[in-house]
Amino acid sequence: MRTPRQDHDREQSYAEARKVLVIVLVANLLVTTGKLVLGFATGALAVVADGFHSLVDSSSNLVGLAAIRLAHRPADERHPYGYYRYETVGALAIGGMLLVAAYEIAKSILERFGSGHTPNLSPLTFSLIALTLPVNFIIYTLEKRAGKRLGSEILLADAEHTRVDLVVTISVIGGLAGVWLGWLWLDSLVAGMVVVFILRAAYGILRNSTAWLTDAVAADNDSVARIAAEVPGVLAVHHIRSRGTPASAFVDLHVKVDPGMSTEQAHAVATEVENRLRSEAGNIQDALVHIEPAQLPEAPLIDRIGYDLRQIADGMGLGIHDLHVQAEPDGGHLVELHLEIRGSLSLGAAHAIADDFEGRVAAIATKPVRLITHLEPIPDDVLAPELSVAPEIAERIRGAVAAQAGGGEVLEMHLGQHPAGISVAARICLSSDISLDAAHNIAEQLERSLLVNFPEIHRVTVHMEPQP
Repeated sequence: MRTPRQDHDREQSYAEARKVLVIVLVANLLVTTGKLVLGFATGALAVVADGFHSLVDSSSNLVGLAAIRLAHRPADERHPYGYYRYETVGALAIGGMLLVAAYEIAKSILERFGSGHTPNLSPLTFSLIALTLPVNFIIYTLEKRAGKRLGSEILLADAEHTRVDLVVTISVIGGLAGVWLGWLWLDSLVAGMVVVFILRAAYGILRNSTAWLTDAVAADNDSVARIAAEVPGVLAVHHIRSRGTPASAFVDLHVKVDPGMSTEQAHAVATEVENRLRSEAGNIQDALVHIEPAQLPEAPLIDRIGYDLRQIADGMGLGIHDLHVQAEPDGGHLVELHLEIRGSLSLGAAHAIADDFEGRVAAIATKPVRLITHLEPIPDDVLAPELSVAPEIAERIRGAVAAQAGGGEVLEMHLGQHPAGISVAARICLSSDISLDAAHNIAEQLERSLLVNFPEIHRVTVHMEPQP
């Protein structure tokens, strides 16, 4: 999911792209008018060809403006990924217009061979054509820089257009010089070269646009893997896929975490990966992170027995404590534990649950030879008594909360040790002028950071209140 800041940056990028296209459109219209008037007045086919190519430049600016207007629309039910690919569609249209222009110029070359018409040139012709060179160079530089800075397909495609126009104009001047010297065939030859340049530009634009429409890789996998791997709690990253456009990529990836991590902690790690990808990768609009349990190095048998028993209890919604595993002379193991079951149940129902638990334990590879369970009743609506948190861990947690409180004052903090892990409850005072959105973001970032950086923490609750 995109953040408000990303939406604001995107809107600003579109506004800048529109401004650049409007400036370029005005410049291209002036250049196009001058070339076509001069070409038809003198009969120089190369000049007419260059004028048509500049006309395509002007038309592509209009297509670009329309495409950007559509592409900046926010996502909705019909287009849940947004309208970004309208930029790609606009680039495809520009490529198609180039193909049409190449066809028209090629047809004019064939007609010239049949008519034998001779261009009428003068020094003024050369001067007017030469004046378009600096205009084209300024347009190309402006669009290229803006396209790279904003990541805009339309601006980059249009800049390629203008670059070809610049090269073509230089070639046309050379062709006109040949005609001036009496080499009439050079005009048609240069016009043919114009066609080749246009076709080459069209191929590049169509190739890139087709790649984005067919879900080619849109993000750098190495960068995605590096950013995700830097998140605390991530043990491995694999199966990275991306699609979209260079400016608006969508990524999904698989992340491996410790198999003992709670669902809440794993969710916090996934959210942190998504946020870092959106903020650090630049072109990633959204990321989908799939959490997988990592296969850790083989632990001692006693540790594995304890881990497996806790996994079974968690799956049944039960709690266990006072777990003791001891080896017996015959090579087996005796496990003693307290199985936490709701006290309101009857003895028969509680015993049935314990039997189910013991049956599941018997099916695992690390099953003990003997299992003795003590049924521990717990109230339905009261938590088990809290235990004290180790001082060194408590100090680290308090320091992390104070450092990430968004400049606010930590009024109160409570740490509790439960069988499932540490619970953190903090009350933080912020400026009364801060928006509710900003205060909520601070609280969410603090909660996520604690869950990611402290595997011992099971639950975090942050209360924000205004200064009196």
